Amino acid sequence: MEYISLKGTINSAVKVVSFTPYLVRFELKTPEQSYNCLVAKDAFNFVYLAQEGAPISIFGHFNKRHQLIVDKFHVKNVIQNLSVVR
Repeated sequence: MEYISLKGTINSAVKVVSFTPYLVRFELKTPEQSYNCLVAKDAFNFVYLAQEGAPISIFGHFNKRHQLIVDKFHVKNVIQNLSVVR
């Protein structure tokens, strides 16, 4: 299996494809190309953190359908509106 590491932005809305197992889909836009990505590992956390247009770094591999399966991710600047309750 060949692994790949990419940096880019989330170019589409994050959509839930399946509930059993929980599977999430989004499009990753890099300067060179766009990738169709699937997240299964820690997908609940990904849905919470990811927003359209957010910068993201991913590490994963391709499946038979040439979709990028994300094994690890890091979403940057996820909390923009932080409110403090006193």
